[in-house]
Amino acid sequence: MKHNKIQTPRLYELDLLKALAIVSMILCHCAIRLGQHWPGFEQDVCYLIGDIVFGDYLAVAHAFMFAMGVTVNYSKKNSPGGLFRRGVRLYVLGFVLNFFRYGIYALADGLLSGTFMEDTVYALIVQDILHFAGLALMATGLFKRLRLKEVHILLIGILLSALGGPLAFVCQGSPVADYFLGHFLVTTEESSCFAFFNWYVFVAFGMWFGTVLRRTEDPDRFYGRLLRIACPVTAVYLVLTGVLGPLFLTKNGWYYAASLPEAAGLLSIDLTLLGAFHFLLKRVDVSRLSVFITMSRNVKQIYCIHWCILGFIDSIFCYLLEITFSWPTIYGIGAALIVLSDWLAKQWADRKKIPDVA
Repeated sequence: MKHNKIQTPRLYELDLLKALAIVSMILCHCAIRLGQHWPGFEQDVCYLIGDIVFGDYLAVAHAFMFAMGVTVNYSKKNSPGGLFRRGVRLYVLGFVLNFFRYGIYALADGLLSGTFMEDTVYALIVQDILHFAGLALMATGLFKRLRLKEVHILLIGILLSALGGPLAFVCQGSPVADYFLGHFLVTTEESSCFAFFNWYVFVAFGMWFGTVLRRTEDPDRFYGRLLRIACPVTAVYLVLTGVLGPLFLTKNGWYYAASLPEAAGLLSIDLTLLGAFHFLLKRVDVSRLSVFITMSRNVKQIYCIHWCILGFIDSIFCYLLEITFSWPTIYGIGAALIVLSDWLAKQWADRKKIPDVA
């Protein structure tokens, strides 16, 4: 493997990984948001499939953040200033999405009833993966401004993860302090999602991986070696998960408090899928998978659209009208939402020409 950078074509295997993550994400969100209205939903197998299989393991948030790190090295807009500005826009977009997802309905309920519940504030400021992605890009821009190489950024990500795992749920104070500190360290389950210390390692590893991949002259050989390492790790990790329980390496089994060993296990799944998709594309022409390739290019749009529609369904039908959907209906809504969000995202991207930031 030589260390000169080689121009490479679009990583269609990464597109397929992101497309799988989109499908898993929407099914997961439908299951956990619409399924929670069932009494005893936490023990329902259909809920657990949505929450654990689609939500934790099958290439969801961890795959998105790994992919974002990889694409930093493939994007033409990866200057320190450009990354920082994109990060700021994503961070602000997180609050805009909060408003249109659940915040608008919570505010309307408060205005009509004359009583604003604590959930109203939560709906407006809850941390989202967009907030983390924004912070991650801002930090990456600063690291690049300091002329740090990808390997140095990876070491920083590993160090942060090594600290973030043990410190999860340790530093707690007032609700306000928990919220702001929760952007960086896990404070409480209500205040922290995608804490920077716990999640930056996925982005940092993706950046380093993208650098290594760009330098390889024989992708088949590279992915072959990758699979020989990642597959056994994934197999052991999943077997131990079945024996010891979901997210057994993370404190309290809380997905967002991913420890460094847990992050390694989740990344092994991403790498196994990535290698498998690479060799799949050797047998299947990419034109036959164009729907998934296009879907992956509209990640940000699909993410915002599906949440706005799901928030409407949950707020109006489940909370206001007190309708409880059956599990076949919930997963049917998820399937329909995948198709609808993808179609609307294409219209949005075509008309507004919104650049891909994932």
